[in-house]
Amino acid sequence: MAVIDPRDDSIVIRIVYDGAPMAGKTTSVGTLGRGLGAGVYTPADVQGRTLYFDWLDYTGGLFEGRRIRCQIVTVPGQATLAPRRRLLLESADVVVFVGDSTPDGVAADTTYLDQLQALLRQRTGPPVGIVMQANKRDLQDAVPLDRLREMLDGLGLRVAILESVATEGTGIRETFVFAVRLALDRIRELIRTDELPTMRPSADSGLELLAQMRSDNDAELDRAIAESLGQTAIHALAEESIASIALREAMQAEAPVIALASGSSPNPVPAPPDATVASGLVWPPVDGRMMLHEVSAEPPRIQRADNGDWAGVTPRQWRFHSHESGTFDSLEAGRTALVNWARTHTACNGTLSTDRCITLARDNDRFRLWQIVKLRRTLREQINEAMEKDGETLASTLVTATRSFLAMAESLSSAPCELPLSLDCIATTDSTGSYVGIVPEPDRMGGPRQWKAGDAADALIAQLDPIRRDLQRRRSDLLPALALLARNAVIGRDRPEWPVMQRIVTLTRPD
Repeated sequence: MAVIDPRDDSIVIRIVYDGAPMAGKTTSVGTLGRGLGAGVYTPADVQGRTLYFDWLDYTGGLFEGRRIRCQIVTVPGQATLAPRRRLLLESADVVVFVGDSTPDGVAADTTYLDQLQALLRQRTGPPVGIVMQANKRDLQDAVPLDRLREMLDGLGLRVAILESVATEGTGIRETFVFAVRLALDRIRELIRTDELPTMRPSADSGLELLAQMRSDNDAELDRAIAESLGQTAIHALAEESIASIALREAMQAEAPVIALASGSSPNPVPAPPDATVASGLVWPPVDGRMMLHEVSAEPPRIQRADNGDWAGVTPRQWRFHSHESGTFDSLEAGRTALVNWARTHTACNGTLSTDRCITLARDNDRFRLWQIVKLRRTLREQINEAMEKDGETLASTLVTATRSFLAMAESLSSAPCELPLSLDCIATTDSTGSYVGIVPEPDRMGGPRQWKAGDAADALIAQLDPIRRDLQRRRSDLLPALALLARNAVIGRDRPEWPVMQRIVTLTRPD
């Protein structure tokens, strides 16, 4: 929906508040609107339940030299009004999903989030970010955040979670700030790909949006509303709206970077990046910022390695890494390196794990490149765990690991730079694997290595050699299990892994 409005050269973005009925959408937007002269425009409601939308319009802050105009809209949550909800979500640049934290509410949230995900998958262009505003956190039976994260993981959604108590105004500003940053990440990507149109917004006011919705095929609902309901507006009393304060805070990261104050002492340990980095300084856009939000909740303890690099791991198993030489004197030099690094990551699509991002963050009066990667069970860890289990499990694990290792060797041969072929850098859940190791930074990249099948087999056997004695100890139950896999055609002489499995059998022979 985002456009450049030629009338005033502003960038218009739409932030859509979604969620199940009575989750707190209208209350949240009403809180945002406190202090604005016109307040929140609500065409019609029944006992506090929105039938069309709530509309709040606010302009403030500069992005890429243009004013930012935010159209803040809520959707009707009732299932019977699904077409209206769809129409509004199809125009979103970011979605704030207001979730009901009660057990019954979370059950409804799951259904609505599943529908939201299906709809957003149909959108083209950069992804539309989702922020979950977990509302009603003051209630005694509020579902713990860990369970909410499990629910989102089960749906396959990458969603940032922020807590709120909308009736008290708690968490409303923080959620809006993060939503604006996600929207600006998407806008910057649209600008980069020359996909941001210059045109008048499809709806310039709440009245115009209402006219659009009434032109749809829901005349029966319109008649019912006209007969029994009037228009309402939520007016506020504060001198300055939370929306204006939040938008100003969101735009602070877009302002020119200020040098370290004279006389201040630099921090010898670089601070890990967080979700407040400016748009254009995190890749991938949108998803990268949501990863930064997740890791910011429990930041890592950054320590210096023996080789001078900086690294740390969060309690939720996110690995931070920055090379010793990954600093830059100017923002532009750092941004150029980030863009080049992002191109390498993009070229490795299908090989790299998806739970990773790169970002440029302040390091005293300089700028530092960081790489953040979600830790996964590597092939080595899977093999070590299988060594303590039955022969069938060990045999199956070795076969899967061998297939994944050989497939990764083939994939790395076409990568734009050399990545280590190692049991410690490959994770897998089936016969395919993904690279979960560190990608070399721009100044350390070499050309890709062409892995021949024999060379890859040699590399795998060499990496299994440290557990040779353990394999010898398991020979009596491992060999029958491998023979059973061969009889069941799980492995065979025509398979790429067959000669490697033969060499693994050789490793089990007593010295």
